[in-house]
Amino acid sequence: MNDVVWNVKLKMNSMFQELKWHLGLKRRSMQGYMELTTLFPKVLGVYMLALLIDLGKTLVLLKNIIRQKVILIPLFIMLSLLSYYLFLIAGEPDNKKFDKKFLPQYYYNSAIEIRDQEHRLAGSLAQPESSTVNPSLFIDEVPTLFWTLLKERHDPHLNFDNNATTFFEALLQNPRYYNGVDILEPLVQSKNLIKNIITNQSFTIQSNPTLTQQLVSSFMNRYRDEPLSNMEKLKLSKTFYHKLRADNGRNFKRWVSSEHSFFFFENRGYGLRDTAEIFFGKSLRQLTEAQQIMLVAMYQKPYHLSGSMKIQEHEWSEIKRVAISIVEESETVSNAYFLSSKIAKMSKPNLPYFPDELMEVIGKITSKNRESISTLPLRSKELLKSTKDVITQELDRLYKTFGITPQTKLVTNIELNFPLANNFYFNNYLTEETDALGIDKLWVSVVNEEGEFIRLYQKNLGYQNPPQIGNLAKLFTAMLFVDRGDKYYSTYCNKSQEGFADPTGTRGVSKCNSNSWVDARRLFATEKMLPLYDGFVRYKQRDKRGEKIYYEPIYAKKIELLYRNLWLQTLQDNEPREDFGLGKLQMTPLDFQVSLHKITQMLYRPNEQFYDAKLIKKLSFYNIKNSHIAEKPAHLSFHAPSAISPAFESFFTSDKRVTLKTLLKSPIYRDYGTLRWMKNYRNVTFEFAQESHRTDAHWLTGSFKKSGKHYSFVIYLGKKNLSKAEAKRVMEKITELTVISINRPKDIRHRYMERVFSGE
Repeated sequence: MNDVVWNVKLKMNSMFQELKWHLGLKRRSMQGYMELTTLFPKVLGVYMLALLIDLGKTLVLLKNIIRQKVILIPLFIMLSLLSYYLFLIAGEPDNKKFDKKFLPQYYYNSAIEIRDQEHRLAGSLAQPESSTVNPSLFIDEVPTLFWTLLKERHDPHLNFDNNATTFFEALLQNPRYYNGVDILEPLVQSKNLIKNIITNQSFTIQSNPTLTQQLVSSFMNRYRDEPLSNMEKLKLSKTFYHKLRADNGRNFKRWVSSEHSFFFFENRGYGLRDTAEIFFGKSLRQLTEAQQIMLVAMYQKPYHLSGSMKIQEHEWSEIKRVAISIVEESETVSNAYFLSSKIAKMSKPNLPYFPDELMEVIGKITSKNRESISTLPLRSKELLKSTKDVITQELDRLYKTFGITPQTKLVTNIELNFPLANNFYFNNYLTEETDALGIDKLWVSVVNEEGEFIRLYQKNLGYQNPPQIGNLAKLFTAMLFVDRGDKYYSTYCNKSQEGFADPTGTRGVSKCNSNSWVDARRLFATEKMLPLYDGFVRYKQRDKRGEKIYYEPIYAKKIELLYRNLWLQTLQDNEPREDFGLGKLQMTPLDFQVSLHKITQMLYRPNEQFYDAKLIKKLSFYNIKNSHIAEKPAHLSFHAPSAISPAFESFFTSDKRVTLKTLLKSPIYRDYGTLRWMKNYRNVTFEFAQESHRTDAHWLTGSFKKSGKHYSFVIYLGKKNLSKAEAKRVMEKITELTVISINRPKDIRHRYMERVFSGE
């Protein structure tokens, strides 16, 4: 057919050239014009005859082609595809499905970046209720050059100004990008198919989906086990395009870049920002032009962090080849030669690239630790150790407290309230030293005056089924008794367990002989539970006028004040005074640490600014309104001085503090206590300490002073069939290790580095 068309074109050119020659030769005389007029019909007739002959040949050729059904098939495909496209993509987007399903999925599966006190990126963390194990970091702003080249390479007709939802509106705006689809693509593909059939006798064509269609494919493949059909993808294209095109496609660019996989590790894909951090150790804003171009190439040809080094080197060479072709074929890159040369010289990154400011924590990347920090989720797991679980639990609680839902806020960043490096070494040190102890559950936390967790270690613990704190309820009972006016020399009836059935205590006097009354200091020093349910109603005290029994009930209003201010958690449907009297409070070690920190600061620093004990220092979030993510993030800080209510402060007046300090320190008094070994210990002075042994839950809590500052601490361990003597031995060992880590932090760092560099 090409030959026929070419013959017709040659004959037409020949005819016009001959007439032009005659005109040039005879135009100077009237006779010449007359001859030319006579000649023109003859020439035209000859050539028309020749054209008709060629046309006849063409019709015969087409007849033969149609008989063989060669052209009928592509023509039918062309018309069918065009009708199919128009039918599927016309109409309004599915707003309800997007808002209720797709946006929450994106929200839950956008990873939260974790930063330490020095604002260093430690890794990523899944949002609460996340449905994926490797969420990608949220992208604040897609780099300009990256987006320009990506659009030029994959979707040059993309236009965020096209709001048409009907075909006739699209004809007036931009038919090349209507409802997220290039409407002329079926025609282009059909033309390519016909050309391919005629020239190569092949029915294969290469599809060219728009970025919207690519986004739909990558998004749905990530969250569905079964891939979508082309029909389903086309229907979703208009929804994704219209819901994300606002503000020049700000959110569209974010979704395309975060949902598409740029590199794979263990068959899991990672988005643009994760790849930038892992490949180049930089944020997106710090990337050079050459690095942005490499990421465009990796969008087209993802990198696989697996296989032999030879395979990885080959893959990297292919990615560089694609990057150079992007530069050479681009119409927007001005310094193409310079960038091509720079890309050609780029060596394969020593994956994973670890930011220089965090190399102090790892020491060096070895064959053993390489894979453990290859991705941001794995990196946070390695750096945070067991702390990652409790941070996740605390974040979950913050979500519920502040009403963060998929329709309201997108949390993108959290900053920790403890030093990452020192806690990293402490976790390694404690794990190494306690493995031989065989403890099933373990918690160690130390909080300073500013509410910072300077030490935190967790093993096999969670918020589910928190343990009872046993006789540690003494800490809170003492506050209630002292607030009532009791002194450290006040006495209480140490009657039997059966006597607890008498809540009023009015008939208890006759049951208490002179040997049954115990003074408060001895009572608070004992390891046993407090046998003083009726102590909430009466106590005995001796003064100058003699000995007197006082009947002064502690009402529920005061007890509720402690519950509210100290995060206390009672057993379900339990009577509050019974909780304090029998030690039936049920609390996680973290909740206990928070309440203990507040008591410590109110006892020893009552006139200073008070900071709550918080794991998370602050978090950043984007407000979501009408499925649109706000341009600028908001910040929620938890590290600010907290106001103490006057009602709670009344528990800590100067005279009450003297009594409380005496009672709480009584367990380490030489004549009364069970914790004499903690009185002065390795350059720290213990202000008070309390222990509890109840079934399989063993606690040691209290406060110590070092270099003029006060620290609260909580140690909890759980192991079945662990005797009280064994529990005390383990407690002493863990306390010793914790204090050593505080007194000599450089030693445990040196110990870790020595092991890393020796290749152990």
